[in-house]
Amino acid sequence: MKRIYFSAILISILTISCQTKSGDKNTAEELHVELNEDKLNIKPDSPNFKEPPHLSIAQYDSLQINKIKDLKDYDISYLSMGRTLLSNENGKIITIQVITDGEITEYLLSYDRNGNLVDNLIVAYEDMVEYYSQITSQINSNKVIIQTVNFSYENSKGEEVELSDTSTISYSISPELKFIAD
Repeated sequence: MKRIYFSAILISILTISCQTKSGDKNTAEELHVELNEDKLNIKPDSPNFKEPPHLSIAQYDSLQINKIKDLKDYDISYLSMGRTLLSNENGKIITIQVITDGEITEYLLSYDRNGNLVDNLIVAYEDMVEYYSQITSQINSNKVIIQTVNFSYENSKGEEVELSDTSTISYSISPELKFIAD
């Protein structure tokens, strides 16, 4: 049963495709980015996170990870390639995962047609030790909707309770592949 479940997940990931619709591809203002509907969340018990393939030094350099403020201090042993959500003549959008002993974070990275880093955004997070926060994202067309749930385990009086606070932020993906808060 586990093999069937794992195979179904692997097939789903491998068959994800992305599309870009545009009129005249010569001007960025006329481009419209459209991604297939997808949910980005982290399942720490998944086989991919138990022994993730780490980025190579060449991948680290070509993806310009050192330009991303939140990622430049991570050694390649913590970084893993995620998925390619868009790749065409106008650029690409991928995910990169940061996997430490107690946390997994997934970043959405965008690159222009020349391979230059354009933008980055945290789209998934799982605290595997203390469960104080969780981030998941829903992608649909040119929108990224990020939901953050913060957990607390005591009230203002110090009494033990389980509470959560949820916030949602929506981003549009511009024709230049920038993530713009709505």
